[in-house]
Amino acid sequence: MFAHSFGYWLQQLLNALTIASFYVPLTVAYALVQGITNKIFLSFGDFTMYAAFAALYAGLAGLLAGQDAAMTLAGALMLAMLCAAALGRVAATHVFAPLIRGSAQAFMIGSIGVSIALQEVMRIQSGSRDLWLPPVLEGSAVRIFDGPFPVQIGLVSVVAIATSIATIAIVLAVMKHSAIGRVWSACSQSERLARLSGIDTMAVLRWTCVGSAALASISGWIIAMSYGGVNFSMGLMLGFKAMFASVIGGYGTLRGAILGATVLAFAETLWTAIFPGGYRDVAVFGLITLILMLKPEGLLDAADRRES
Repeated sequence: MFAHSFGYWLQQLLNALTIASFYVPLTVAYALVQGITNKIFLSFGDFTMYAAFAALYAGLAGLLAGQDAAMTLAGALMLAMLCAAALGRVAATHVFAPLIRGSAQAFMIGSIGVSIALQEVMRIQSGSRDLWLPPVLEGSAVRIFDGPFPVQIGLVSVVAIATSIATIAIVLAVMKHSAIGRVWSACSQSERLARLSGIDTMAVLRWTCVGSAALASISGWIIAMSYGGVNFSMGLMLGFKAMFASVIGGYGTLRGAILGATVLAFAETLWTAIFPGGYRDVAVFGLITLILMLKPEGLLDAADRRES
């Protein structure tokens, strides 16, 4: 009985890590833009959705061309990042930069408009159908534990988790030790003072949107490669979850985004492991609401949150 229980919960832990691997990059991407705008930004879910479609198409092309798994995964990741980064550049230049000094409502409505436009384009392009990718590493799995409840994890999931961890480590290192990180921190603390100090805050906004969109594309790539299914409406829920995860972790901080996304992933997995999966999102958003009621400032202490 103990071995069965241990194996079951170890498998759930691996499942939670897989889910966290695509929630964390998306939530950190949201926090990067939210940190310098201090406004609600709801387009990242759809950037992720486009990246997932790009990764799926690249994966199909690679499989049809007879490429090996490593080349297929790398090609899909590259196309996903280029697609999302291009969308981030266009949105930042033509929508968000003109609205950044306006009201928070105008900025939020602009981001919703971008999301609706992207969803409708993809709905028409995909014919409102779910698209599926055959397994890139079919039958490949890593056995973790043998026993009454054997535990294993797919090799694609291992690659996804490793890619997510490496990417977040690079982002944190860049933000902490580079001039780019210092400029971003200055803008996040006070956009007006940063502008008076000679920083081109519009340029910071543009490259933050581009870099964040590319970061969010990793989530789309993981979804396409690990789960194989994408659809035009998936971006809406992903965007909301990224926003809520960022808020519950600690408003506008990268550490808070990582914490919030991890909590979200483990909450979803725990609910699915114990209760019917159909009520998962109801329970998760109920938990988020409870956390915000008990601790409106987020899970991080006040000293860990940005001053603004």
